[in-house]
Parts: sequence; C-alpha cells; structure tokens
Amino acid sequence: MSSKKRFAINVVTNWVAMAVGMVVPFFLAPFVVRHLGATIYGIWILAVSTAGYLNMLDLGLRSAITRFVSKSATEGDTQAAQKAIAATLWFRGLIAAVMVIISIALSVWFGAIFKIPHDLVRPAQITVLLCALGVASTLVAGVYGGVLRAINRFDVLSSITMTQTLVRAVGVILILRSGHGLVVLAVWEFIIVFLSAISEFVFALRLYPPCRIFVFRPDMKTLKSIWSYSFKTFIIIIAVHVIFYTDNIVVAAFLNVSIVAFYSIAGSLAMYSGQISTAMGTTFIPIASGLDASGNSDSLKKLLTRGTQAMLGLMMPIGLTLALRGKTFIGLWMGPQFSEISGTILQILMISQFFTIGNSTASQIAFGVDKHRLVAKWSAIEAVFNLSLSLVLVKTIGLYGVAWGTSISMAVIHLIFWPRFVKKEFGVSPGTYLWEGWGKVVLCSIPFAVVSLLVDRRVHPHSLVAFFAEVLMTLPIYLLAVLAIFHKQVFSAFKRWQASRRPVLQGTV
Repeated sequence: MSSKKRFAINVVTNWVAMAVGMVVPFFLAPFVVRHLGATIYGIWILAVSTAGYLNMLDLGLRSAITRFVSKSATEGDTQAAQKAIAATLWFRGLIAAVMVIISIALSVWFGAIFKIPHDLVRPAQITVLLCALGVASTLVAGVYGGVLRAINRFDVLSSITMTQTLVRAVGVILILRSGHGLVVLAVWEFIIVFLSAISEFVFALRLYPPCRIFVFRPDMKTLKSIWSYSFKTFIIIIAVHVIFYTDNIVVAAFLNVSIVAFYSIAGSLAMYSGQISTAMGTTFIPIASGLDASGNSDSLKKLLTRGTQAMLGLMMPIGLTLALRGKTFIGLWMGPQFSEISGTILQILMISQFFTIGNSTASQIAFGVDKHRLVAKWSAIEAVFNLSLSLVLVKTIGLYGVAWGTSISMAVIHLIFWPRFVKKEFGVSPGTYLWEGWGKVVLCSIPFAVVSLLVDRRVHPHSLVAFFAEVLMTLPIYLLAVLAIFHKQVFSAFKRWQASRRPVLQGTV
C-alpha cells in the first residue's frame, strides 16, 4: 500500500475514533452525573485524574519505541528494532511492578488527601486502586501500541479505541441503571482497559513479526540509546500531566470535591477540542521520522506549515463555538445549573487550547526527528509556571483562578518558545510560521466568530438539536472564507487529485 494511501486511511480512522471518543462521552456524561450526583461524580473524576499521574512512569518509552522501530523499519534494520522492543519490555516490566506497589499506597492515603465524605472513603479507595491497576496493565502492552504506531497501523489502534469506548459506554449504562455505584463502575473500567491492552499485544504480534521475541535484560548500549530519547519525552509527559491534569486536584484540595464536577465538565469539553489535533498529529511522528532518515528537509518544512494550517483550520469552528457559545451549550447539555460556572471556565480554557493545537504539529514533528530536548525544557518551565500561578490565583479569585493559571501560562510560554524553536530546528522563520501556519486560518475565522456571537445573543435554542442546527447554518461562512484565502491551494489539490485519477479512468475505458 502506498504511503499516501496509508496516511489517508490512518487520518480517516483516527477521525472516526475521535468522533466516537467525543460523541459517546458527550451523551454519556449527563447520564452519569444524574445517576451518581455531583459529589460522587467528582470523586470518580478525582480518582481517574489521580491514577492518571501514574502514566508518568511510562518515562517516555512509548514515544521512544515508536521512534526507534519506525527509524529501523525505514533503514531495514530488524535487529535494531528487536533490541529496542526487548529493552523497553524489560524496563517497563520492572516499572509495572513498582506501579502496583504505588497503587496500593495511593488507595490507602486517598481518603486522607482529599475532602471526601466519610461514608464514601472506602468506595473511593477501591476506585482509585482499580483505576491505578488499570494504568499499570497498559504499561507493558503500551510497548506494542508504540510498535503499531511505528508501522503506521493507526487504523488498528483506532479500531481498538472505538471498540473500547463503545463497550465501556454500554457497560456504564447497564451498571448505573441496575443501581450499582462507584465500585462496580471501577471494576468495569479495569476490565475494559485490560482487554484493550491485550488487543494491542495480539495485533502487534500478527502485524509485525519481529515483536515475537524473548524478554531479556538489554545491553547497556541499547538501554542508553533508548533512555537518551525517552528521558526528554518523560519530562514532557510530566509537564503535560501537571498542565492538564492538576486542575481537578487543585480544585478538590483547595475548594471542595463537589465543585470538581463543574470544573471537569468545562475541562472535558476543552480536551475534546484538543482530540482533533491528537487524532491527526500522531500520524505525523512516523512520517517525520521517515523524512528525517531520508534527509528530506524541504518536505519536513512543508509538513510543518501545512500540518499547522490543518490543525488550526479544523479546530477553529469548534473552538470558537465553545468559546463564544459555551454557556448556552453547557446549559442544554448538562443542565442550567452548570451553565454559568462551567461555561465561564470553558471560555478561559479555550485560550490554552488554541495555543496547544496551533503548535501541536511542530511538537509531533519534533518527536519524530528527535529534536525535543528544548521542548522538554520549556514544557517543564510551563508546568512550574502553570501550577504556581493556579495555586496563587485559586486563593485570590477561586475556581476561575485555576483556569486562568492554565491559560495565561500557556499563552506566554507558547508565544515565546515555539516561533524561535521552528526557526532553529526546522529553518522556518517566525514570520512565515505565524502567518502561513496561524495567521491565515485566524483570518478565515473572523466572519464565523462575528456571526456566531450575534446568533448566540439573538437566538435562544431550546434543545441541542436546535443548537447544532444553528452551528451548521453558520459553518458555510467559515468554509467560504477558507476558499477565499486558500483558493490556490484548494485548486492545486483538486488538480493533483484529478491527475492521480486519470490513469485509473483511462485503464477502465
């Protein structure tokens, strides 16, 4: 299969998986909140967020295995790929054992760390233990997920993710309708995560035979080579968890566990918008690795600018709708009691998502070509700045201060770091990067933003169906603006598509 066709399949399947991953939780969240209540739902979110910190013990090895296997596959060096896989499995096996011990300790102290009602302490402890063990079970299998990424089988990973999302949702509905609560929900979550991990293992063995190896203690040269790459990724992983996953914990620690629900509703919507960039951006890593291995720097530059345009172009209608009409949407989705507070938090957090998505292409390419040392350094700076600012602002302006800490720190760091980074590492000037990658797309978005704001002030939908109908009616304004500004690129792409189809059509005559 050609690389272009494989890339197209990967993007499409990632998009479908992303759509399922957004739509299913979208409809499921109000159901879960109504059945659990704000306090128990807050405990659930807190347990998942706390257990999520154990993902940092990945130490960046998933990205490392993707990088090493994709590079080895391009160079035809199967032995190097096998050494990398064996070393990573050995290392992750040790980490998983440590993680089990940490999971037990975490469950014991969970009730003492947060302000949880006395009668809910034991269910909360069991929940966080099972969530943590689920993370541990994915640690070893994550090696095989990294291999599937390296060989460009995102379609398989997307299929596993979609199945996991759908089966999880069905189970949650049946569990809550049957009157069960937090503990049974956590058991189901563990089962689903464990089975997904097994699926990645099985598919990797079938699609990439070099995975069929004995796990042995690696030689120090291989381990040092992997650690040299993964340590930088590890720093970034820590930073990402501090930036995106500490907010709920800060809210619970300094305010109240029941308020976590209000913050997590807004945070989940902001994260949904970021899933678009994640779905497409992960496909850039093996492509960038291949281009780097072949010395094709011009194509890397094109991938950077075109990818940034695509990321922002896809995000802007969603981001602007959430930022300008978020209160209306949340009121219809979760209930009017969440509209004002969660809607305001969402508006603040969408600032951070704008910068995250805008620079996500550069970040993914940096991983692919092993130029993420500076990314790790500045991510650590951003994480410290973020957490410090959130801790200061939560004491002064309360709940909204946590969100402002995230958005202000992200805006400052991203504007300072990324334009300079792409010039140094990829040879793309800040002016070109900001105008070609960012400026044109933002310009396309202005008419859509104005119309969306006017519609929100003058029209008051009474259902989500009416709300989405209004968004769809305003979307052509954005598409017309895109055609006006990017008409040359669109026409050129259409001509290339025609040229690619011509031999096929001639052959059928």
